[in-house]
Amino acid sequence: MSMRPFLSNFIAVQSWIAPIFLLPGSLVLITAGHGTKAIFGGLFAGAVLTGGPKTLPFRASIFSVLAAVTYSTPEPHYNTSMFGLASLFVMLAMITNIPGRPTKWKRSPFFNKFLTQTLNGRAYYARAELKGAINSVKPGKVMYAVHPHGVLTAGWTWNMFFNADFHKRCGRVGFLLDEGLRLKSPTFRMMCDWCETDNQWAGAATKRVMLKAMEEGKTSLALLPGGFQEATLCAKGKDRVYIKNRAGFVKYCLMHGYAIVPCYTFGESDTYSCFPWLLKFRLGLAKQNIPAAAMWGVSWCPFMPLPAELLTYVGEKIELPKISEPTKDDVKKYHAMYIDGIQNLFDKHKAEAGRKDAVLEIF
Repeated sequence: MSMRPFLSNFIAVQSWIAPIFLLPGSLVLITAGHGTKAIFGGLFAGAVLTGGPKTLPFRASIFSVLAAVTYSTPEPHYNTSMFGLASLFVMLAMITNIPGRPTKWKRSPFFNKFLTQTLNGRAYYARAELKGAINSVKPGKVMYAVHPHGVLTAGWTWNMFFNADFHKRCGRVGFLLDEGLRLKSPTFRMMCDWCETDNQWAGAATKRVMLKAMEEGKTSLALLPGGFQEATLCAKGKDRVYIKNRAGFVKYCLMHGYAIVPCYTFGESDTYSCFPWLLKFRLGLAKQNIPAAAMWGVSWCPFMPLPAELLTYVGEKIELPKISEPTKDDVKKYHAMYIDGIQNLFDKHKAEAGRKDAVLEIF
C-alpha cells in the first residue's frame, strides 16, 4: 500500500470522525475528577452545546460552567481536566459564530491540491472510476442523486467531489451533506471550506440551502438521498439503498425544473465490514440523525476503509417538468420514475462491475 494515498485518505477520514471522539472525550477529561455523575452531566452539557444556538453568548455561558468545574477539580486530576477544557475551547472556537469573524474558512488551493494531486488520494483504492452515461453530463439544472451512502461515502468523495474530469463536464456542483456534519464538526467544516473551488462547494443538505441554490439556478447539485439510514444499512457485499420514503428532493426538483441523474457506486459497501445486527433499532437511531453504523476497515487501522474497487456509474437523465406547486401525485409519479432509474442503472452495469449476480435491495 502506497503511503501517499493512504495519508490523503487518513486526513479526510480523520476530519470526519475525530470530532465524534474528541468532543465527548474532552468532556470526560473535564469532569472525571468529580465522579460518574459529573461525567454524565458533562456529556449532557456537550449535547446542549452542539444542539443549541451557535452564538457566542450561549456557548460562552456553557463553557464558563465547565471552566468552573475544571477550576474546582481536585489536584490529582486538575491537569487532565485543564487539557480537556483547552481541547473543548479549540473545537468550539472553530464552529461558533463570533461577531466580526468570517463564518467560513478561506479556500485553500494548496490543501486541495495536496490531497488530490500531491498525495493522490484516489490511488488508495484498487480502482476509482466514474463510468456510465458520462458523455451526457453537462452544466445545467441537474440533481445528481448518489447511492449508496456507505459508511464514509468514498465513491462520492473521490469519483465525484474530487474528480476534476467530472467538474469539467458538469460545471459548478454543490455537494449537499448532513447538516450536523457540515456545520458542527469543526475539522470537517474546515476541510470542506478549504476544498471549495470555482467548480465545487459543499453545503448542508437542508431545505433552505437546497431551495436557495435551485432558485438561483446557477449550479448543479449532488445529494446522498439515503442519508444516515443508508449508511446504517451498509453491509459488506450487499447492495442496499434507502429511498422509498425519501421524496422531498423530488418535490424540490419539480418546483424548480431540475433534472435528476441517478448514480450508483459499486464497491462502496466493500470499504468496511459493518455490525449487521439490531438493524431495526439502529435505523430508528438513524432517523434521529444519530449515526448507527459500527465498522471495521483495514485490520491494523480499523477506521480506515479497505482499498476496494469503486466504480461509480452515472445514469440517464430523468427530465422533470417545472411545477411550482407539485401535488402529492406529481411527487409520487416522479419519485417512482427515480426508483426505476436506480434499479435500471444497477441492473445495466452490475455485470460490468463484476457483480453479475448482485441484487439491489430497496428499503
